[in-house]
Amino acid sequence: MRSFLLPALFFLLTQGLSAQSFEDRRSGIPVDTPVITGHTQGDIVVHADAGIERLMKDYTERKHVQKGYRVQIFLGERKTAEDTKRIFLQKNPDTPAYLSWLAPNFRLRVGDLRTRLEAEKLLRDMRVEYPGSYIVPDEIEMPRLPSER
Repeated sequence: MRSFLLPALFFLLTQGLSAQSFEDRRSGIPVDTPVITGHTQGDIVVHADAGIERLMKDYTERKHVQKGYRVQIFLGERKTAEDTKRIFLQKNPDTPAYLSWLAPNFRLRVGDLRTRLEAEKLLRDMRVEYPGSYIVPDEIEMPRLPSER
């Protein structure tokens, strides 16, 4: 008799504790969560440790490089490379240009391209003015967010 009463009592207690369901007022269909109709605005305040703030500032100040592609448009002497970079940036102010030295020449590479397809598109545009240009794999910088410019 006792073995029958215990499961029956457990069953009755669990039925009383079942999860409450809500009904959508528009359709009358039960839903898991209530529908919130009145949106109110408020302020969110985040209290962070000073160490976390320093860590976040340090992280944003560092350069984060990624493997990608650039288009090399010049390889030669320093004076010509600097002139080529200046002229390139005047015509293409939105495309970054990087001058580097690989003994005995200077090389001018442009763009921060994540995919080979993006690099092919830039190469197609550069070939008109720089016929000897070609794509090179390189470490690129991530584009800056509008607030960081």
